[in-house]
Amino acid sequence: MSRRILVCSIGNPGQLLQTRHSAGHAALNLLRVALNVPSLEKDRKCHGSFAQTDQYTFFQSLEYMNASGKSVGAAWRKFLKDLEPAEKEKATLVILHDELEKDLGVIRVKKTGSAKGHNGLRSIIDCLGTRDFYRIGIGIGRPKSRESMDVQKHVLGRFLPHETDVIESKASTILEALERIADGKE
Repeated sequence: MSRRILVCSIGNPGQLLQTRHSAGHAALNLLRVALNVPSLEKDRKCHGSFAQTDQYTFFQSLEYMNASGKSVGAAWRKFLKDLEPAEKEKATLVILHDELEKDLGVIRVKKTGSAKGHNGLRSIIDCLGTRDFYRIGIGIGRPKSRESMDVQKHVLGRFLPHETDVIESKASTILEALERIADGKE
């Protein structure tokens, strides 16, 4: 039996939805399109939006990145509540997020570990009380300057057209990673 998976994207809402910092949201939308999943439906209690297939439940946090743990925690509890006891044992959480330290388009899959300065992951770890979940990081590259204002400008900047093309070209790579997680091969 393959795992039931809650796939959560974290980023920023509103006008910041199309920024590099919201690469997780871009990845979630690519997965939805690839799997022919209907539009996301808002859930006020979880501060986000859901869509579902037989295998995957997709959740897009509508909280700001640095406070995304609250909405991801609420979505995880709702997800578990709706599962049968046998399904709960294999239920898996996957977080889609931006990866500043990886070159544009590099996809990194990791289970557990520290947040390594990623405030969205730190918020999730704090709210869940565990690091035991999968992460699929989408590389957005780092500016040459390490100055905090330059980094902030980079992550909160919109994807350039060629960057969007690179991210979109990674849809199958992201889907394959998700399938490996679902099959217990990751």
